[in-house]
Amino acid sequence: SKQQVKAINSALSPRWDTDMSFTIRLPELCLVRFCVRDQTGILSSEFVGQYTLPFKSLKKGYRWVPLQSKDGFSLDPASLFVYISHS
Repeated sequence: SKQQVKAINSALSPRWDTDMSFTIRLPELCLVRFCVRDQTGILSSEFVGQYTLPFKSLKKGYRWVPLQSKDGFSLDPASLFVYISHS
């Protein structure tokens, strides 16, 4: 499943303030991918960074998600601050 959200502002520190819900049937096989893109036009966007991890390794609560390049190299200090909740 895939969900897309728009930033509240496009300054240096954009915010999304969006709740997302997914039904996961096989958590041991599930991967979660965070992908950040910069909207450059009405129908176009540029890749900024991404991070993928197994669902089973997601810990509940507030977390920093480090962003990486397409090749998996760190884009430190670029990161996402997220709140994870699952049951």
